[in-house]
Amino acid sequence: MGTLLRESAMITEDAPRPEAPHRRPFIRKRSVRSWCTMTANAHAGRSVSRRLILFGAFDRHNFGDILLAHCAVAAHRGRTPVFAGLLSRDLTVFGGHRVRSLAEIIAAYRHEAADFVHVGGELLTTTAWEAAVMLQSPADAARAIAMYDRSPETRRAWAQTMLTTDRRIPYAISAAELPTGWTVHFNAVGGVALTKLPTEEHAEVLRALRTAGTVSVRDAVTHAALKRAGISAELACDPASATPRLFGELISLRARNGEVAAIARRTPCWIAVQLAAHYGDDATLDRIASALRNRAIHANVGIVLFRAGLAPWHDDRETLERLFRRLAGLPVNLFESAHVLDVCALLSGARAYLGTSLHGWIVANSFGVPAHCLVSHDSDKAAAYIDTWHASPRRWRKVSESDLVPVY
Repeated sequence: MGTLLRESAMITEDAPRPEAPHRRPFIRKRSVRSWCTMTANAHAGRSVSRRLILFGAFDRHNFGDILLAHCAVAAHRGRTPVFAGLLSRDLTVFGGHRVRSLAEIIAAYRHEAADFVHVGGELLTTTAWEAAVMLQSPADAARAIAMYDRSPETRRAWAQTMLTTDRRIPYAISAAELPTGWTVHFNAVGGVALTKLPTEEHAEVLRALRTAGTVSVRDAVTHAALKRAGISAELACDPASATPRLFGELISLRARNGEVAAIARRTPCWIAVQLAAHYGDDATLDRIASALRNRAIHANVGIVLFRAGLAPWHDDRETLERLFRRLAGLPVNLFESAHVLDVCALLSGARAYLGTSLHGWIVANSFGVPAHCLVSHDSDKAAAYIDTWHASPRRWRKVSESDLVPVY
């Protein structure tokens, strides 16, 4: 069993929000059982005739995708899910799940009725090339990029080999590709760049959506694009926005132990900071370091640098180490854990959050922590999502802006 299944904790859905999330991770006194026990096995005695298959990008390490899988389980209480990805992966060491390849899932359950649920994230625009690279180890990804990134044809051929599918947008599955008796659902998915996809990719996504029993999207940009294409979709907030209600007790338990507790003893107040690897040029790091230094000195707080994604094209420790060196003389910590609960605990106890991770922003904001999400363009997915649900005051920033770090 995975790490979460071994923890002696239980969460109740109606757990109240913390009174002062910006100061410390909140503490509850009730006895608790495990997160996975709560989400996957609640009401286990109730019989459900249809198989529940959760499909998403939680087959590689990314904070948001792993968290969304748990949110999806919580949304289907009483049903024991199976987790499907493009490839089989075991993410339990990070608080994730044992994920089986879609081909294996189809072979195992093809004769059963099933609900096939696309679980959140920017699934509508992740290309086969991007998905295949992010499923590699960092070394293998670097080799693949060096060998195949010269042309769309070589990228596509390699991705087909790696993923054993010719789908161009492999996380968007049409009912026509699945067994009879399976109903397709898209739950709070994103596709901000949908209209920018090449013609064949765009058409493939629309075909999949048109076969779905239900469709919901998480931002107004994607919603408008689907409306123009004649596809009816609900607009739904990202499920991770309910993190305190769903998982608050276990996050509190996690915060009282391990790395978060150790940091809290050394640095009672901190700004949580995360950066994607592509923000690692010297000029960008200099500007971010200057903003952090000014705020840390003015507010007398420390800084904790963490990673939200270990998969290729996500976060890179070397980028954080370079930022760390630029903050010499301040109380700065490099957070080692990439466990989903540790990251939640770190965010819930922060004074503020600054980072490129949309789900870092969503979770911090859900705990009442002042947060700014860094974007490259005002059309980025984070800007689109945040503007949909929190338009004023604007809560995303470009690195060139002067007020990078949120005031609290």
